[in-house]
Amino acid sequence: MTIAVTGATGHLGRLALAALKARAPKAEVIALARDAKADLGVPVRAFDYSKPDTLAPALAGVDTLV
Repeated sequence: MTIAVTGATGHLGRLALAALKARAPKAEVIALARDAKADLGVPVRAFDYSKPDTLAPALAGVDTLV
C-alpha cells in the first residue's frame, strides 16, 4: 500500500508523515510537496495545486491520499 501526504512540508504534514511511518511500517509513505528536494525522510514527489500537470504523475501508484 502506498500512502501519500499532501502539504508534507508544513507542520501538520510533517506530523502526519511521522505518525504514518510509526503506525504503518509496511506501507510505502511518500510526501507530496511543491519542492521535491525537501528532506522529509521519505521519498518526495513534486505536487503543486497551481500546476495541474504535476498532479497526475505525483499520484501514480498512490492507494491512499492524506
